[in-house]
Amino acid sequence: MKPQRHGFTLIELLVVIAIIAILAAILFPVFAQAREKARSITCLSNLKQSATATLLYTQDYDETFPINLYINFGGAVPCTMSFYQELSPYQKNAEIMRCASKPTAVDFALGWSIVAGAVGLPDLCAGNPNLKYLSYNFNYAVIENGSPSNIFGVDPGRTVKTLASIPFAVETVLISDGVPSLMPINGPPDFACGVFYSPVDARHNGVVNANFVDGHAKAVHAKPEVNANGTQYTCAGLDGQVLKIYQVTDKGPYQESQELWGIAHQRSDGTWYADNP
Repeated sequence: MKPQRHGFTLIELLVVIAIIAILAAILFPVFAQAREKARSITCLSNLKQSATATLLYTQDYDETFPINLYINFGGAVPCTMSFYQELSPYQKNAEIMRCASKPTAVDFALGWSIVAGAVGLPDLCAGNPNLKYLSYNFNYAVIENGSPSNIFGVDPGRTVKTLASIPFAVETVLISDGVPSLMPINGPPDFACGVFYSPVDARHNGVVNANFVDGHAKAVHAKPEVNANGTQYTCAGLDGQVLKIYQVTDKGPYQESQELWGIAHQRSDGTWYADNP
């Protein structure tokens, strides 16, 4: 006589399904965090490489940093040279300027065409390799206008910067997570988003990756900048994407700022501040 085989009852199947669902709910966020951590490490590596590229540039130009924008009349047709094009010979890989967490954070070519069309500037110069998308902001107090400028005119406060003009290279940010803004959407009262403002993006689980003038790269912590109702403030990026606004929480020259913009200085009492032109 063959023994009888009993299958699972409906209740037992439901219990198994419920256990699997609970385990999935517990593990999926862990997997997502692990995946984001891996992306953050890749991003930090990109920033280390871009810091090295910038410092190589400065060594080739008497320890002078590149300026942010100027019109190049050297070719058959005038074009606008940006710091990204200036650094491209030292990077040889446009992917360095793209974060794995937000590889299309801004369409820089499209964004510039919007800005250039509004103010009558020529299109971007071609890079080698050419750059379309980027995920990072420069510190425009270090990568300056370069007065006198054939775009911005004369402003004694915005002259080209040298390594010697940065008193605290370890504390002064150079490049960080985020992309330039274009205009406010519902910006905070102490921060009016405008063309080429540089709000940070805490895209790595509340962390902003950044590199510094001395060449090192590390994580900077930030929190959402919210209104009285708990709604996070936003800006529009150069290409129209919505940028969420964060506030730096780490102690130092950029604490409570929405940007990593400015040159680090220290007061006689030991407190820090960022000098923003």
